[in-house]
Amino acid sequence: MKRLILPILALSLGITAAFGQCNPPTPAQNAAYEKVVKELQNQFRNNPPAGDWQVFDERSSLGKLELSDEYGKIFRICGDRYDLTFLQTSAANRQKARADSAKAIGDTTTQQQHSLVMNTDSVYREADPNRATDLAKSTVDINVEMNAGNYRLEEPLSNRFVESYKTIAVNGAPLALQITLKPNESGIAARPETVVLLGNWKNNLQKNPKGDKLYHYSYKKGGTLIENLVVTIKAPFDVASEIVKQVDWKAISATLTK
Repeated sequence: MKRLILPILALSLGITAAFGQCNPPTPAQNAAYEKVVKELQNQFRNNPPAGDWQVFDERSSLGKLELSDEYGKIFRICGDRYDLTFLQTSAANRQKARADSAKAIGDTTTQQQHSLVMNTDSVYREADPNRATDLAKSTVDINVEMNAGNYRLEEPLSNRFVESYKTIAVNGAPLALQITLKPNESGIAARPETVVLLGNWKNNLQKNPKGDKLYHYSYKKGGTLIENLVVTIKAPFDVASEIVKQVDWKAISATLTK
């Protein structure tokens, strides 16, 4: 038992140290962050896929930014994000109806499941393959990570394995990928992701001794302002491709610190 105490203690100290490195943003950092978020909102909210789609949920830490200069470390708690979920209107109405029904009868468990966002991982975890397919087609998640030290294509530790991937050309982006992930042990089925990387990214896929396959980012300004974005679109490739073509990636890139 004593052999386990030291590693666990070191791990907890590492987490505590990472939290301790998060400092309130300077006015310049807040201004830079708001500029990025406003352009993300402008591009993604105004460019839904063709058809009967609506914004179901939108999240960002606008006005609550915390930055760390310890980018690239294993624990980087201070990362900043922007997330947007589209649902087809029929699916959004069903979600709202389930939440309203649960609220009426005091079913707090169902309220928690359906009053918030139906994450695409939940969609792909459905036991019924046909239902999972239908739900996946009615849900689009757009997740944006800011100032990433690496983009991990494959990471055995988190059970993320790639069935196949290829680079694709996206106007205004130095690197973009179409990825099909393998099913994982928690029951999430194989699923597609389209990833667009903005900033000083290179097509420099590396593999480390842990089995991770990753693209490494080289910072110019030290990561104290927003230098890069990793945009992940969780949707079937045809839907994601439509979004990619409609978005002005050059306009988003123009908000980044050069």
